[in-house]
Amino acid sequence: MAWSLEDRFRTAENEAIIAFIERENPSAHDDVASVLTESAKGLPDVQWYCPDVHRYAYVVLHTRSNRIFGIAFSMSGLAYRLPPGTIPEAVTEGGKVYSEIGDEWVLVQAWKPEETMAATRNRLKRWCKIAHDYAGGSKAAGRSSCT
Repeated sequence: MAWSLEDRFRTAENEAIIAFIERENPSAHDDVASVLTESAKGLPDVQWYCPDVHRYAYVVLHTRSNRIFGIAFSMSGLAYRLPPGTIPEAVTEGGKVYSEIGDEWVLVQAWKPEETMAATRNRLKRWCKIAHDYAGGSKAAGRSSCT
């Protein structure tokens, strides 16, 4: 089954992530989807989208202006769209530039065996906030839909 993507996401800013979604038609395990949405809790102007929750489709985080900045896919795929200046640090922490999506997308580890749960949560919240702010999410007021 090919997952749909609503037309509201079809913008130039989302071109790379849309191409990935249309090419790969990714599913997402509910654990990694939960990790993604959990990483966004408390941030303003965050919403999540999944074309079919009951069939475990991919999940994206986006701003109210529909700019996508995070995606959960596969069993443990978790990627954020990061500003270029932060990518070297993300790679140093174990992330990988995920060229399958685009040069600004970094695949981060949803779980690190050597990390405590609290450390993992803090690390992912930090990268999510950086991606969110880069997407322009900090400029808009409003409640998160990821609470």
